[in-house]
Amino acid sequence: MLPEERVAQADSPGGEHDRVRWGMGDALVGTLLAIVVPTLVVVAVLGVTGRSDLEGLSLGATALLQVPLWAGLLGAPLWSTYGKGRRNLALDFGLRMRWSDMPLGIAVGLGTQIVLVVLVALLYQLLGIDLDKVGTSAEALTASATDVIGVVLLVAIVAVAAPLFEELFYRGLWLRAIERRWGTTWAVLGSSLLFGAIHVQPYDLPALVGFGLVAALLTVRTGRLGPAIWAHVAFNLTAVISLLLGIA
Repeated sequence: MLPEERVAQADSPGGEHDRVRWGMGDALVGTLLAIVVPTLVVVAVLGVTGRSDLEGLSLGATALLQVPLWAGLLGAPLWSTYGKGRRNLALDFGLRMRWSDMPLGIAVGLGTQIVLVVLVALLYQLLGIDLDKVGTSAEALTASATDVIGVVLLVAIVAVAAPLFEELFYRGLWLRAIERRWGTTWAVLGSSLLFGAIHVQPYDLPALVGFGLVAALLTVRTGRLGPAIWAHVAFNLTAVISLLLGIA
């Protein structure tokens, strides 16, 4: 169920449906840009450096290669709100936060990480899938953090940039775009499946979709992105810290 203030705002004269013209087309364009632009940049880097792949790339270079992705994830909501919306990321996509969102989000993110690790392990054991194939991308990224600067960059990537930009795009633009057309249930399911699939990590897909569902439900229940952002921070940091400490 949508929060009461969002329903009232949408149904009131001059409300959401009278002002907002962004929708799934804008979310789709943003997704395509987030795929195509980073791919072109990687191809250009490989061509200039003569490398065959990005294995062994420094964490600083890896961080720079995230910029085209973040530009797409941030650019689509910005274009939508300023070009077709209410010129306000909080009003259009719920980008706002309360002090209570931090403890709520961290608790949910930590709990979700623990539960999903157990569930995925049980599922893969049942299906005979090698658990060592789970989290390989995170392991490779963490392994490149070989000093203090590397760890700081790693935290900036996974615990600051990724939670903010991905929540704004997937639980902000995509979730609300689907919600306006097909309703809340499809918005939660669709945005979560897309979030999992876009990472192109088949063995991590169940965990990514599972977290997407939790983040989407947090967003729908509260009407803002604050809890989901903090849950994303905790979810990512838990994995990174466990890898840095050699727990996982």
